Amino acid sequence: MAPSNRSARSRWLDRARSIFSFFVPAYSVFASRVNWVWLVCSVTLLSASHLLMPVAAQAPESRAESLRQQRADKAKSLTPYKPSTLEAALTVAEDKAIAALGREGFYPKLGSITTDSGFSLGAGFRNSPVFKHQGTLNLWAAGSLKGYWAIEGRAVFPDLANGHLFAEGWATRRTYPQEIFFGIGPDSRRSDQVNFALRTVAFGGRGGVRPVKPIRVGVGVEHIQPSVGHGTDTRASSIEALFGDATAPGLIRQPTYLHPSVFVEVDYRQPLNARKGGWYRIEFSRYEDRDFDAYSFGRVDVDLRQFVSFLTERRVIAGRAYVSTSSANAGQAMPFYLMPYLGGSDTLRGFREYRFRGPHALLLQGEYRYEIWSGLEGAFFYDAGKVARQRSDLDLKNLERDYGFGFRFNTDNGVVVRVDAGFGSRDGKHLYIRFGGVF
Repeated sequence: MAPSNRSARSRWLDRARSIFSFFVPAYSVFASRVNWVWLVCSVTLLSASHLLMPVAAQAPESRAESLRQQRADKAKSLTPYKPSTLEAALTVAEDKAIAALGREGFYPKLGSITTDSGFSLGAGFRNSPVFKHQGTLNLWAAGSLKGYWAIEGRAVFPDLANGHLFAEGWATRRTYPQEIFFGIGPDSRRSDQVNFALRTVAFGGRGGVRPVKPIRVGVGVEHIQPSVGHGTDTRASSIEALFGDATAPGLIRQPTYLHPSVFVEVDYRQPLNARKGGWYRIEFSRYEDRDFDAYSFGRVDVDLRQFVSFLTERRVIAGRAYVSTSSANAGQAMPFYLMPYLGGSDTLRGFREYRFRGPHALLLQGEYRYEIWSGLEGAFFYDAGKVARQRSDLDLKNLERDYGFGFRFNTDNGVVVRVDAGFGSRDGKHLYIRFGGVF
């Protein structure tokens, strides 16, 4: 066994010597060639450095120059923004359809005539170059599917005497055949819902001064001739079936009124469909019964609205506080159809239209508005308010409340169409689709 083992070891040693003897000359050849390769690479790099020197001289010499070069390169790769189908449609609505409603000459009259009148359709004529281009004359007539109709003529002079004076005059005739009434006071019942017809002929004017741009001080006077009649809505009883002159003052006879007023207004909203600024107004008015000496009263209305924006005006917090209070002389009464009301798409949105009426009213509203797209906003809102028979009861106790959300299709000049869904009231859930804004 030993000789065989030595023989095997001898064979492995012979193989190792042969492999070693092969690699030594190969290494020598490889090493010599590596030297040549290194030499060739060195010469190539030196030549390239001379060729690249002009390019290096053109490289940015500072960080500012580098950023400018990056912006220039990025600008070359930019492509024009392509709006979505919805954005394009809203743009057309803003630029074409909405502009058509405010154009000169004949125009379509769309929207609601008054609260809960339903969709109305009519036509109007507007002419701005009147009285040496100082004013605008606007005539229109419209009717709704519910039988509401109105005709109005109005002349407006907003910037007389280089903007320091303003004036307007109007004449109107309106027929509202299905106005809703639940009774007077905070304890009125939903089950007592009735309807009545209200027809009004009125003409008057107002004017005043603008001492500085956001402030207006003015006076006005109006002649009003109202008439109350049988309600035409067959889904509810007419008012005379449940109420009389004691529970609905002014139901049996309606006087002709002379209505003088004085007001102060501060308006620094930006823009008119406000994202910031405020609008404050206080008005003192008197309704003088010219026929029966039984329905004369005074009234004070205070309306305060504030708008605060953030995130580049894409988010807006809007707040409103409104108070109306009246006082009648001894032996006099305030007609029910002239009392302030709460409930509906403009006030308490969780309640039926005209749900509460009374000689005194308080309303508090808040909205958080956020831009979804250009021309479309979403909103979350909260409303609280009450009516009272006595001014001493006009406090923050026992307020009616609701909350909800909505959407507004708008421009900088105002809301075109809005949708509001109100919840959280004792009156159930309500959905309102209306032309125009809330506040």
